[in-house]
Amino acid sequence: MVGFLLFLLLASEAFSLKVLDRCEIDYRRCTFDCVQEFPLDKEKRKGCETRCKFDKALCEVREGVRGTIENLKRFLEGFSKEK
Repeated sequence: MVGFLLFLLLASEAFSLKVLDRCEIDYRRCTFDCVQEFPLDKEKRKGCETRCKFDKALCEVREGVRGTIENLKRFLEGFSKEK
């Protein structure tokens, strides 16, 4: 079972690279907005940037799970196909 899970994680690696780029872009946009919204208040800006980091982590997890599910579907289709 552990080997199968490792296979799924490795198979979704290429998908996750694309996702990380999108999540990173959203994160940078968010932190830029924090600087614009709180230019002089460091504590509020830190709180805003922490929210951005949390959102980025959720984005990466959400998209990584979706990619793994899609890879699993394709794997099972190929596995169950009769010759």
